[in-house]
Amino acid sequence: MILRERKEEDPQFQMAPMIDMVFLLLVFFMMASHLSQKQNIKLDMPTAEAGVVPKERPDRYVINITTNGMLYSGMKPIELEALGDEVKSELLDNPSLKVYLRADKDAPYREVRKVMTAMAEAGIDDFLFGVFSPGSGGGEGP
Repeated sequence: MILRERKEEDPQFQMAPMIDMVFLLLVFFMMASHLSQKQNIKLDMPTAEAGVVPKERPDRYVINITTNGMLYSGMKPIELEALGDEVKSELLDNPSLKVYLRADKDAPYREVRKVMTAMAEAGIDDFLFGVFSPGSGGGEGP
């Protein structure tokens, strides 16, 4: 009986699946970064030298107040009464809900105070105010 000798091939690393995974990760992170910025409308933020960006920012409920006093829940326009109701329902789903309040630097303070009062009535006592912090690389604070 004659036995033939097998040729052993060196194992090779397959690049095609690795390239596919890199492209999938690239698309995922591009979409995730786009979605995380989607809840902020363009505002001229007040300047604060000591503004600090918190680490738990993504899980905050975002309220935007424009120069003319218009309210936005994220990107969606909303009335003050409806905002209180929406926050109450969010608070039922997430009892540790925190609010990120972004107001334009020219927004009337009475509008900011109205929102803060509505949030207090809804049971929110933890606010984070958005500011522009030139000391931290020129980016927007909280």
